[in-house]
Amino acid sequence: MKLKFTKITLGVLVLLIITALAVIFDMAQYDSSYINKNSITFNKKNINSKKILKVFNYYETIYKNISYFFLTSEEKNSEIESRIIRNSKPLKKIIKKKVDNFIPGRTIEQLEKNFSNWKRSHGGFSSSRFSSLKLINKKNINKLELAWIYNSKDGKKGMQANPVVYDGYVYAPTPGNHIVCLDGTNGKEIWRYKAQKGYNVAKRGLLIWHDKINDIHKLFFTNDNQLISLNAKTGIPIKSFGKNGIINIGSSPIPPVIIDKKLVVATFRPAIEAYDIYSGKLDWKYYLRDLDNNILSKDFSGGNPWGGISADIKNGLVFLTTGNPKPLFVGIERPGKNLYANSIITFDVRKKKILWHFQETCHDLWNLDIAAPPILTTIKKYGKRIDVVVALTKLGNTIILDRYSGVPIYDYEMKLAPTSSLPGEKTCSYQPALKIPEPFAKNDFTISEVTDLNEDSRKYILSIVNKSKFGFFATPDLNKNSIQFGDNGGAQWTGGSVDPYNNVLYVTANNIPWIVGVRSFKKGNKVKYLDKKALPLRDEDGYPGSKPPWGTLTAINLNSGKIKWQVPLGFYESLKNKGLITGTENFGGATATQGGLVFVGGTMDKMFRAFDSDTGAELWSYKLPFIGSAPPTSYEINNEQYIVIPASGGTTLKIFYKDFVELGDAIVAFKVKK
Repeated sequence: MKLKFTKITLGVLVLLIITALAVIFDMAQYDSSYINKNSITFNKKNINSKKILKVFNYYETIYKNISYFFLTSEEKNSEIESRIIRNSKPLKKIIKKKVDNFIPGRTIEQLEKNFSNWKRSHGGFSSSRFSSLKLINKKNINKLELAWIYNSKDGKKGMQANPVVYDGYVYAPTPGNHIVCLDGTNGKEIWRYKAQKGYNVAKRGLLIWHDKINDIHKLFFTNDNQLISLNAKTGIPIKSFGKNGIINIGSSPIPPVIIDKKLVVATFRPAIEAYDIYSGKLDWKYYLRDLDNNILSKDFSGGNPWGGISADIKNGLVFLTTGNPKPLFVGIERPGKNLYANSIITFDVRKKKILWHFQETCHDLWNLDIAAPPILTTIKKYGKRIDVVVALTKLGNTIILDRYSGVPIYDYEMKLAPTSSLPGEKTCSYQPALKIPEPFAKNDFTISEVTDLNEDSRKYILSIVNKSKFGFFATPDLNKNSIQFGDNGGAQWTGGSVDPYNNVLYVTANNIPWIVGVRSFKKGNKVKYLDKKALPLRDEDGYPGSKPPWGTLTAINLNSGKIKWQVPLGFYESLKNKGLITGTENFGGATATQGGLVFVGGTMDKMFRAFDSDTGAELWSYKLPFIGSAPPTSYEINNEQYIVIPASGGTTLKIFYKDFVELGDAIVAFKVKK
């Protein structure tokens, strides 16, 4: 039988072919700079036209519906099947600790030291944020007083960058999207540079590097998808770097590291990218997805390396922590483990490959990104010095891994996790439940955690809790909200400070319960699931719905994994008057010094504090003009030690505590009175 084509049929066929070609063309992307994927790729995320995206989504839905029709009944009921299989598994699973075959670790003499200079935010390439200065110490801390206050007068917005210092000058971003250079002795502005982009200049830090060939110190920082280089002395762009001091990169809030005269940055593509330090010319990019197993590791949004990047310069290694996949609470469209999200990743820059990776939360449905930069340090174990990487997480975990193999230093315990009731949602069998190192924050919400401030508060919170899901990795449900600690909990982007001589970690944390959930809507015959807006669980007076402490400062002995001490961090004036020091949600971060002190800001009470690093006793405090919004930096000029902290209120706190938080523009420095 011969087929007869009418003009209408041919027209429809031609239209379909043209549409298909348009979709394919818009999905295509050419980039030959990646070293681990093809130059030409086809991805839905590349589509620019909304009309074409609509057409693509329409045919994708048809394809999924047809595919579902051909599934067997067992496959359609795989959620029920998975519960049966899940229940037959052991309740615990342990990744055994590494006990031998260690590469000899660094000696005390080889450790990165931070004295009068602080050339990279968080204290250097190790991100240990520890100062070896001890001119300010326990004996004279009571004489610490205000040295100067600088107000940028260009806006009011949270400044989150830990300032850098070199040759007596302090460098930091301002709320008005400038970079300023200040005289470290008096806070006088030397120069300012206006970034082209309207937001996020040096959001999470800066880097100063000495160009020995040209005998000039260069300042590097990001501004969304730009990497900028300035003359640190004058603030004038380095014209030989890219186009008048600017190159285009993938979007990134964190400062680069330097290995073998290459600027290595972690970006939201997500990728690791390397650029020539003199010219800014792109050398290569590495796509941060597991491309070896396309079925179980489907591409997804999120999982970006925004928490931080550190570097082992000697061995040519960079260490990243990554965010969670998106959507936050629905993972149906992103099956599998979602590697390399929620992970610590070690990348060999010289061999251009991932050396190892370690994922904390598998197929994350709880917004448990690893927000803090990884810390490189050396601990004492088994009579040896062991080089490690330390990751601090929202779950309150201190993950300590052998730096060269990624194997845990302590047994890494996991528990059998619940399945999901959402059709098509496949949760991972096990999730972390660490015993050692001892968790520094609460990670499971239970009835016993309900507030006991007063009877009315308890009844109000119980009325919400009794209608909600909670407990160990309770999965988001369509019919019930879930209550969890992790959303803004544990360690945030401020991370921790490590004393490399005594192997003690100091970390600030939050214990704030959150209400999360999912919602559904119909799109044709298809039911879609989306995140609900997450909200903090509070009583009728606005206080967190869990028992205090709501904010803490904790010291952890890394050699044993045991908590040395923990204290509430911050107070509410109204509760303090009743004798209650509850701690508050905080986004400041700690900086320890060899003077036996730990300096911390970021609390709702606006206080800047110094604690005894051995006991946790509060030795000194000062009320800032605005809440401390970044970790403090220590530096020395003319045999005087200074402590400087950005105090701008904090945009994260402002979102959830509008009546409590005032945004500002201050940078505040302190020194000991002569």
